[in-house]
Amino acid sequence: MKVLFVFDDQEYSSFFVYDLTSGVNSLLRVSPEIKIQKLTLGELYTQVPIEKFLSYFSVAFSIEVKKYLILKKEDSLLGVKEAGLDEDGKMPVTVYKDFIALKNGQQFIKGEQRLTLDEIDAYISYQIDQDGRIDVFERQEDIIRLMKRKTVRPSLSAITNNYGTVKEHSGSNLNLKDMLKLGTGYLAKGNARMNKTNVPENGSYSLSGNFPYHLDRIDWEKNRVKLRSDLIE
Repeated sequence: MKVLFVFDDQEYSSFFVYDLTSGVNSLLRVSPEIKIQKLTLGELYTQVPIEKFLSYFSVAFSIEVKKYLILKKEDSLLGVKEAGLDEDGKMPVTVYKDFIALKNGQQFIKGEQRLTLDEIDAYISYQIDQDGRIDVFERQEDIIRLMKRKTVRPSLSAITNNYGTVKEHSGSNLNLKDMLKLGTGYLAKGNARMNKTNVPENGSYSLSGNFPYHLDRIDWEKNRVKLRSDLIE
């Protein structure tokens, strides 16, 4: 089973494809800046219904994805506010490298930090970092993982009991059987991280101008997951 998880921030949304086929757990992390002819993936996502986007996405990357789960960035921040902040209004976060956040111009320093809600917003907003890497995917996953540890006990009974809540507060076409399959795939993996691939992969793309960067040209031959050749501008 393949599930498209959308971290919804409009045209700057991040797209994650979880592959739990035959017990193989892997994750594709796809940039919203990839162009499908004239439109970026992020722009396309904001302009068509999610079912049509899934169809376009599947054709573009030759990956059949029919299931989806959408988490709006604003809802994730609301979850942080309600359950993740300590009494001082901050949350402990491990920053893995020095970088400047485009959203507020803040310099984040590698190491253990205590961040306010506004700082967390900047920390997980999509960007290409000064070193040319798309490491924001890892930051987004870390915040979601921290929230999961604070609020959800990963058990099959929890999935069953909270299925209605998940359906109510997220965009999804996952049924209970799908949720259980996703849950058993996750539980079988334990705390180990999935095999992850960025699309585009580091070293396969060039950047436009100076920081703040945007994707320019992508050498799809250097990527394991490729965009269909007739869709490349």
